Amino acid sequence: MGILLLKNFVCVVIFLENRSDLALECYESGDKTRLSGVAVKEENGVTTVDVLNDEGAAAIGKPVGRYVTLEVNSFVYDTDIFDGRLDDFADILHSLLPENIGCALVAGLGNNNITADALGVRTGEYILPTRHIINDLKKAFGTDSIMSVASVATGVLGDTGVETAEIIKGVASQIQPSCVITVDALAASSPDRLGTTVQFANTGITPGSGVGNHRHEISAETLGVPVISVGIPTVVRVSAYDKNVGANAYVTPREIDRIIQQGAKLIGMGINVTLQQNLTAQDIYALVG
Repeated sequence: MGILLLKNFVCVVIFLENRSDLALECYESGDKTRLSGVAVKEENGVTTVDVLNDEGAAAIGKPVGRYVTLEVNSFVYDTDIFDGRLDDFADILHSLLPENIGCALVAGLGNNNITADALGVRTGEYILPTRHIINDLKKAFGTDSIMSVASVATGVLGDTGVETAEIIKGVASQIQPSCVITVDALAASSPDRLGTTVQFANTGITPGSGVGNHRHEISAETLGVPVISVGIPTVVRVSAYDKNVGANAYVTPREIDRIIQQGAKLIGMGINVTLQQNLTAQDIYALVG
């Protein structure tokens, strides 16, 4: 790890690979007219990349599945999430979730001691866990339609000595969720994506893959239930700014604290609104905000 000062950017980290977590960027970097097995649709600030088969997966380096990118106003200048974005977020997430969910497990990934990697942990602060008080909530709000939700922050291997995938698998084996929603910070190849993009995927996640720090896969194959991943790009390649700097270096914007704070709020509340459809966003925020 090293430090390099660029205008408006700090904290350069050296890794082994040079790639992006965003399926849309992987598609854009390829020869779009020749990417067989990949279908792309763009509408009203939402871009859907469907990787249809193994040929498509090989072409963009992403597993077969659906990747949805939601463009939002920069979190740097964000002041209010109750402007319609929660509805857009909920519509996308709902479309990727399985039907008839009995219980959902939300897992926040990352390192709370490194701001650019703290998105998953901070998102947990806005998640409304209901599994332990579900009967009380049903009585308080006068409805039986409260979903059972559990939330866990996994920490990182260096602090816990336990792989993130192992922690999630252990918790899932105990509470038997219908699905798992993971939240993690992502790496981008374009600075324009930082704090302005939310990616959803129904393929699960391999933590650290965007910056070459591959950990164990968290997916339907490893957990036995659908895994939906949600993330925001928080780091970008230095080479996007300075071609003379090694390609395996990444930077994060000076406003990263604001991006993490507002991004976590949007994702946390977006998950709440998706799962608790019989509660208003304002009621949920009063409980967690």
